[in-house]
Amino acid sequence: MNIVLSSTSALNFHVLLEQTATGRTIASIAELANCQVEADTRKEALEAIQELVSDRLNNVEVLPLEVSLSESKRENPWTEFIGMFEGDDEFAEMAAQWQAERN
Repeated sequence: MNIVLSSTSALNFHVLLEQTATGRTIASIAELANCQVEADTRKEALEAIQELVSDRLNNVEVLPLEVSLSESKRENPWTEFIGMFEGDDEFAEMAAQWQAERN
């Protein structure tokens, strides 16, 4: 397994904005669990989520991690099931019924 670590000076996050039934705005960061704020306006929510992320990441180090998988790990996990119902008349009958229902 090859592990590559590198540091970066800027991070990009996806901000999810939602309007509540009361008209308030909820902003959350898709990549960070439990990173959510609620504010009266869209602008206030964006400012608050940016401050929350900055505070949260102030004392942490964020590194990308690339893990290379060996060839055996890249095989399709369903390959071992190919043909497992070959010659099974009961399954063939069920498959024919499913196909008829789809048509």
